[in-house]
Amino acid sequence: MQTPKSFYYHFDKINAWFIFNMSLLIMISYVSMKCVCLLFWWQTQVLWGVCVFSWAMWAYKYIYPQRLAFVDNESIKIDHCQPLLWKDIDYAEERIVRCCFKKLKIIVLVPKKGLKYQYNFLQKHNGDFTPFSIPLYDIVSETDKQELQQIISQKVKYKKLK
Repeated sequence: MQTPKSFYYHFDKINAWFIFNMSLLIMISYVSMKCVCLLFWWQTQVLWGVCVFSWAMWAYKYIYPQRLAFVDNESIKIDHCQPLLWKDIDYAEERIVRCCFKKLKIIVLVPKKGLKYQYNFLQKHNGDFTPFSIPLYDIVSETDKQELQQIISQKVKYKKLK
């Protein structure tokens, strides 16, 4: 009997988006302190709004943990999708897919034929990534990768990449 477990994405917090946000914040702060009258211009207010919104989105993605998968004895829930029951999975296999000119390794959970499942927008329109894909590249830690592979191979037939 396995206890329920959540797996999370792991992103590098210091990246181009962070540098852009810092540059924008420093620039707007400097301009606002040097010439306070510019705070009344609508263009400056829009820039402050963009800066605050950008920092809020950055904080949501990089500080708030983003769930990759939730696994329990009956099902696996990938991202924010509906749970997929283990008994509804025919097999799992590793695949190489292309994304942004890179070759990336993923696990694909292949459901049994005739499964009635309510797919969300990303599951329907996500290119090479099938509706039930789990990434095995640098946005997931090594220990999480190994543990996910082990759990999936215990629950369903698992085809490793050759």
